[in-house]
Amino acid sequence: MKKIIPQRRFSISAAAVIAIAVMGIITALPSIAQAQQNPLPSPVVCNASSTWVSNPSLPGDVQNTDNCSFQQYMWQTLLYLVQPVAAGSKVRQFETFMPSYGIFVDPGKTPTPWGKTPKPTYCKGPSTLKQSYVFSNLTLQAGVGQALIDKSLNRVFYGVSVNKPAYDFITGCGLQEAQCSLSLAPDLVDPVGYKVVDIPNLYPNLAFPTGAMELKTAWKILTPDEVTGNTFFTTKGSVQAPGKTCMENVNLGLVGMHIVSKTPSQPEFIWGTFEHRNNAPYCSNTSAPPPLGGNWTFYNPNCTGSSCTTNHYAEGKATQVCTMHPWGDPTLGTMPNNLTCGSTPPPGYICDPDTQKFVIQPTTANLQALDLSVKAMLTALPAGDANKLWANYSLVGNVWTAKGTLPPSVQVQVGSLSGANNSMETYVQNGVSNIQNPYNCFSCHNLDGKNKGQALADAVKVQLPPAGLSHIFNLLNLKTKGCSTGVLPSNPMCVANGGPTK
Repeated sequence: MKKIIPQRRFSISAAAVIAIAVMGIITALPSIAQAQQNPLPSPVVCNASSTWVSNPSLPGDVQNTDNCSFQQYMWQTLLYLVQPVAAGSKVRQFETFMPSYGIFVDPGKTPTPWGKTPKPTYCKGPSTLKQSYVFSNLTLQAGVGQALIDKSLNRVFYGVSVNKPAYDFITGCGLQEAQCSLSLAPDLVDPVGYKVVDIPNLYPNLAFPTGAMELKTAWKILTPDEVTGNTFFTTKGSVQAPGKTCMENVNLGLVGMHIVSKTPSQPEFIWGTFEHRNNAPYCSNTSAPPPLGGNWTFYNPNCTGSSCTTNHYAEGKATQVCTMHPWGDPTLGTMPNNLTCGSTPPPGYICDPDTQKFVIQPTTANLQALDLSVKAMLTALPAGDANKLWANYSLVGNVWTAKGTLPPSVQVQVGSLSGANNSMETYVQNGVSNIQNPYNCFSCHNLDGKNKGQALADAVKVQLPPAGLSHIFNLLNLKTKGCSTGVLPSNPMCVANGGPTK
């Protein structure tokens, strides 16, 4: 893969457009309590590159160790993934990723070969299957097991997919079979009588290969007005809500996307997350108008009564959503458990002066600056350019560890320490009970695992190998067998990535 393209080389016209737009917006923005966008404390240089659109490429690694480079890496990655696979094609790069249901198949079946389009065993799918068609019956958010319900009382649907390096690793090590990889799924209980491969002890270095990428996408069923509004990336899909016996063929709009990418310098993966700009207002200013006009997608300003509590799940009722920590900044909004830096004791890591100076403040400033730069660049594109649509999305959070350190403990985390996506982590934006420090992707995607015990509460805790950072194994089909010898296969792919030695 190509190295990331230097970020500050613009054509004169592109540079002028971006510079004028960014400086104009920066000087005009009011405070967070007054507007939907935050101002920058002073002009910050973290710019988009016009080459991300004129000559899109997938960056091979983060260009430098500075904070801005990590934000640029993630935006360049997104703009590559949304490009057509070939001139004239309607299929985008990210739509060629293998969905989880093509990997974790029924017993006796083999994973869908790479490059083929899988179709789940749901009824009423399309008669003619296209690569970009979305299937989903996933509606429960990770960590809480609750759904996000829109104003039409439809659930938001989720998809999980991987690129070829990740696919080759999973299938090469036989990890699509439950008895092979169940020890990598900390949220699943081992079925009684299962003899599961003890990966933490046998293969403590098992890891996804460099270049592996995982996507999680969030889709809402579009209303007719949302279809004609043309602010969402849209696709055709078949979704199956709980309690329904068949699938419903619908128009879907992209409301959120996680991009999780392993690079040579970052073995812990870089965890970036994008949202549609009209998803929800900030909790500090719910009266703000949607930045794209129209209405907020997941917030009704006219809602009254007990069912209108924000970021609260109620079965059969629309969820009222607001952003608790803009840009994943734990110092913006209410800290966990209503603590402040003046509390005794305060949330230690959040309130540490060095953390604020060297982690929190640079992240927020660079995300804001790059957001404005990308928006200016994309909106300046000619009419009819498909890339203009992505000005309707923002990089709202991005987290990694210093020098790629594992395990990803709080003390080595860098980036959006309270990063969350409104469409995927609606109910845990401020952590969970008794959490006093930042709550982000690493709060769940760490190396904490279990190696025995039928009840999760009784399981013996162990440290997982790096492959356990991904929670894709929570989608395992528990009826599948595999690894009858008690070990992973010793093929070159598995051996090269921490599996059995020759």
